Parts: sequence; C-alpha cells; structure tokens
Amino acid sequence: MTVSDGEISEEVLEEGAYHLKGLGLTPDQIAAHFEIGPDRVSGLISSYEAKLKSGRASSNEFDRVFWEDVKKEAEGDVKLTFLSDKGFHHSWKSELRRLDGPTLMTIYEASKDFLGADPNQRFLDYPPPKGYDPLAMDRELRRAVEVIGELLAEKWKEQGTTDESKPPKL
Repeated sequence: MTVSDGEISEEVLEEGAYHLKGLGLTPDQIAAHFEIGPDRVSGLISSYEAKLKSGRASSNEFDRVFWEDVKKEAEGDVKLTFLSDKGFHHSWKSELRRLDGPTLMTIYEASKDFLGADPNQRFLDYPPPKGYDPLAMDRELRRAVEVIGELLAEKWKEQGTTDESKPPKL
C-alpha cells in the first residue's frame, strides 16, 4: 500500500471497493465511506475484477477478513482487549453485546480490577499477552471497561431497573 500526501493509492481503493461490495455494501455506501463518487466506485470495482481475471491481482481470505474488519470499524464496531478469569481476550463489541449481564459483569469487574492493581503485581496471576507493551494494555483495558460498562447499562435499561439495581459507575 502506498499512501502519500494523505491520499490512498488507486490499488487500495480498487481492492477495498471490490471487497466491500462483496460484503454487501452498495456503490453509494462505499462512495460515502471513501468520499468519492459512486461512478468512480463502479470503475474501481470493474478495474479490480479485470486485474483478478488477468492474474495481475489476487485475492485471498486474509484480504477479505481485513476489509470485513474495516467495514465493522466504519460501522462503529470496535475490537476490544479485556480480561476474564482465563486471561486476556480480544473480541468485537458486537460479540460482547450478545453476552448475558452476569458474564459481562464478570468481564467488567476482572478488567476493572486489573486496571486498579499495582503495576508490578499485574502479571503474577496472568501472563502478559503476546507483543506486550505495558502502556498499551492500560489503554486497551480502559477502553474495554468503558464499552462494557455501556453494554451493561443498555442491558439494565432493557430489563427495567429499580434504584437498587443500577449499573456500575464508570
């Protein structure tokens, strides 16, 4: 991928338009995300299809998954790192939304406890995740605690709460 002066290369636009169309987006939706015209999107898709047909480009599962992740993020879904009693995990917000309240609360509490722990004690109970960056983990877990707290609040709202059963304060 080549990016210069804030512009995305034509090859990346072609590949993105092609895969996003394959994921169900219309040319108008793709145009809105890429901030280009729908006619240009159709041209990009046709160009990439021609490259695939001629063998000048190839597409694989990695490419599809990458553009699927881009689509999720563009729609507001975020990938979170959180802690459970089994260690560190990564999941999309949409996947966490499907969990029940008690499970979300367990994840919330474990992640919150980790954030409050002495930095020197943190990895006595849990091994550090791959590619460990001590500052990145705090940022990731703070974001996860925030999002999981929002999901818990949504669940409480759906179920109708009393004053005694309010979601945790963030």
